[in-house]
Amino acid sequence: MNVRTLQRRLARERVPFRSLLNDCRRRQAVQELTRGTYSISEVSARLGYSDPAHFARAFRRWTGRSPTEYSRPARTPGR
Repeated sequence: MNVRTLQRRLARERVPFRSLLNDCRRRQAVQELTRGTYSISEVSARLGYSDPAHFARAFRRWTGRSPTEYSRPARTPGR
């Protein structure tokens, strides 16, 4: 799709590109951190962040938790 066509369609639907980008990044980050295949630095780079600290701030804004807290396995009570 042509860039200008995408811009017109998003404008017509009143959907900001930045909102779509953040939503895609959030979903991808959650998926990759849940799988545990990549380190936080690798997830950050894969999502286009120049610094893992920027990714960590965005992730906390999206989820209310740090990437480390999110990727840490849940503890079973009594263990």
